[in-house]
Amino acid sequence: MSDVGAAVNEAVWDAIAVVATPGTLVTGLIVAAFFLGAQVLSEHRQVAAALRVAGLLTVLTGLMLAIHRPGWVTELDTATTSWVVAHRSMGFNVAALVITDLGSPVATAAAALICAALLSWRARSRVPGIVVIGTVSAAALASTALKAVVDRPRPPLQWQLVLETDPSFPSGHVTGTAALLGITAVCVGMGRSRTVRAWLAGGVVTGVLVIAATRLYLGVHWLTDVSAGAILAAVFVTIGTTVFAALHDRSGQHDAPPVAASTGEDPPVTTFGAGLVNPDTLIAADRHGVPSVRSRDIGEPHLERKS
Repeated sequence: MSDVGAAVNEAVWDAIAVVATPGTLVTGLIVAAFFLGAQVLSEHRQVAAALRVAGLLTVLTGLMLAIHRPGWVTELDTATTSWVVAHRSMGFNVAALVITDLGSPVATAAAALICAALLSWRARSRVPGIVVIGTVSAAALASTALKAVVDRPRPPLQWQLVLETDPSFPSGHVTGTAALLGITAVCVGMGRSRTVRAWLAGGVVTGVLVIAATRLYLGVHWLTDVSAGAILAAVFVTIGTTVFAALHDRSGQHDAPPVAASTGEDPPVTTFGAGLVNPDTLIAADRHGVPSVRSRDIGEPHLERKS
């Protein structure tokens, strides 16, 4: 047992030595600083969102640079995809093909339209639908543009269960699915309990992992491709969440009844809640704003606005 423990310990330290390069450590510190700042400034919604987006883009940029030079990132890509391809089975082949079709760009676009319509109907507002469609569309366009810029080749053809020839980085399937599931969960969970939001977040993570796993299993993407797709989607979900929260707050302010400014005078007698208050009952407020109830039956004079 001591020999096994020593071997495992040596393997762990070797892996750390390979991963912990100066560039990786600097990138990690920068990302940690961005997310720590976002946590500290969480009360300032726009600033916190900007810091989170900056942290995610830093990670994405690091991946883009790492895949173009030999190192532990490309070695991990090759080892992961080759291992998954070597452990295929007929049953998993069929399941992977079905699932990857459900995450295709066409299926994601159709699902986004359906989700947008249902959320807008549920909220009696166009805001959720606009946010969902805008977030998914922006993520898809960014994914297409990034593919053209990075222009990374797909895994070898002998590894591919289905033929894919367009650029590989990032995964469009993962980007679209993660953006749709993420922003839909945000719209559904707005104002809900922490438990409900946790369940929604768990569902989003599960769905994204399933799609990512199928793309690796089919041999059409590297590990960094699906990771970059999830990160890119997180960028646009963060932006969409901020926009949705701002519009939600603005809508709530518009729906709130106006509050009259105090003039230092006794307000006139008014009645509230027809059918809930006896019509012979008058509700007024004294100079300190304390409501009082007066009835016509007690023979007191009615309050009138002073001239």
